[in-house]
Amino acid sequence: MGSGTSHGVPVIGCDCPVCKSKDPHDKRYRASAFVTDGTHNIVIDTGPEFRMQALRQGIKTLDAVLMTHGHADHLHGLDDVRIFSSTKQNGVWHRQSSFFDSLLNRHGYGLKIFANPHTKKIIFNHFDYIFMHTQKGGGKPRIDLWNVNEFSEKNPLKIGTMSIIPVPMLHGKLPSTGYLFCEEADSKTHSIAYLTDLNYISEESVDIINRSKGQLDHLVVDALRIRGHSTHFNFDQALSLSEKLAPRHTWFTHLTHDLSHNDVQKYIDENLNKYPALEQIVKDGGSVSPAYDTLELTTKG
Repeated sequence: MGSGTSHGVPVIGCDCPVCKSKDPHDKRYRASAFVTDGTHNIVIDTGPEFRMQALRQGIKTLDAVLMTHGHADHLHGLDDVRIFSSTKQNGVWHRQSSFFDSLLNRHGYGLKIFANPHTKKIIFNHFDYIFMHTQKGGGKPRIDLWNVNEFSEKNPLKIGTMSIIPVPMLHGKLPSTGYLFCEEADSKTHSIAYLTDLNYISEESVDIINRSKGQLDHLVVDALRIRGHSTHFNFDQALSLSEKLAPRHTWFTHLTHDLSHNDVQKYIDENLNKYPALEQIVKDGGSVSPAYDTLELTTKG
């Protein structure tokens, strides 16, 4: 649903060639993804453009939201999940848990939001009105906030046919959560890994993915720009991680306006020989490319 960095692309007030580009691949909403098994629907992160992304995607129902971390470009559209969060049973609106119930992890009714403990605290602080008894009018989301760290490789989160494994990472000093989506098809496991907003991933987390992935059809990975950054992977770090995980297809996301879509692809093609295992995957029919808004990925192939 979005492949851009925190400013989005085009950047406000910028007249660079990428921001003025007419190529739709260079129009990048803030990083987000929509995941479905055909029946159950999940969104990863609700950034400032979530409403527009959901309209463009045609999302009619939502079963869960997975949060990577609590920065504004990934969180600040959370209020717009309210259209998905008001559910009925026997004609009676479900009651949302109070602020204190939520703190005690006593789950109330509403749309399930999964986040690590640090991100849960940010949601409580930035969206405190959601958890308080306030006046009627205006509406607010009914959410059921879960600690995603309750789930693991041995105890994955199950939504529909999907088994979802949280992957611990670091975004500077901030804990960030990646996600591995696994599904059984053709008598084997197929998977997609979504790993954005990281500058460090431990070997333990790499091993979690490699033990659980089966056939890793797609890796969507943070790749901010060519130059290094204190809280994001640059292109070469993303390529190095991809070589460790050996996906059939690799997609760079969270891209800046430094380079156009075509220039990112050119960089990848010119530097792929530094990563021989990855280069062999491409020779065998795989790919390494920049992601773009409205890109659709599928497992089982």
